[in-house]
Amino acid sequence: MTFLSEAEKESLADRIRQTESRTHAEIVTVIARQSDGYRYIPMLWAALIALSVPGLYYCWSAISSGGWQVQENGFAAVNWLYPVQVLVFLGLGMLFQIPRARLWMIPRSVRQQRAARHAREQFFLQNLHRTQGRTGVLLFVSVAEHHVEIIVDSGISDVVDNAVWQQIVQDFIAHVQRDEIAAGFDSALDQCREILWEHFPAPQGNPDELPNHLIEV
Repeated sequence: MTFLSEAEKESLADRIRQTESRTHAEIVTVIARQSDGYRYIPMLWAALIALSVPGLYYCWSAISSGGWQVQENGFAAVNWLYPVQVLVFLGLGMLFQIPRARLWMIPRSVRQQRAARHAREQFFLQNLHRTQGRTGVLLFVSVAEHHVEIIVDSGISDVVDNAVWQQIVQDFIAHVQRDEIAAGFDSALDQCREILWEHFPAPQGNPDELPNHLIEV
């Protein structure tokens, strides 16, 4: 799935080149459809629901009969409870493979944790930790989780307070929630440009160490 058109990607690359033309910093933009497959949690829910079938049946039986006495057909129920459990597990297992249904079942804290981990992996995979002066900047977006993160190397974090980047992140998240990802990148880069030109100026430019195009993972 493509979140930006080719024209938007080219415009984004131009903005990065423009920003880097007057700063020592190196900017890399990365976008991910989703930061994790989240497969085990939905299957765990399907298994727990399937395991609860006998208990639910016997509770219903006790309530409907007015007591916990074993009914004449109580033992016969054992013969069909297991197939029902299997069908419930398989049915819910398939239902929970639908991306929207699967993501809905994942706690927000887990989604944010996985997306944050993915962002840090990309920081190192894109070699942002190897720039001259340790001035790498990663703009990372994970669309499914509505997660945006700006990770900067030590050369920048020692100078610019993290709260400055967090404000840019919050603005970007608002754009992602409205499906305005290209506008979010544009706004974030404009704000980053002001910060980087002020604190890490390079009037004559600097060698382009890393790719300027949007990286999709």
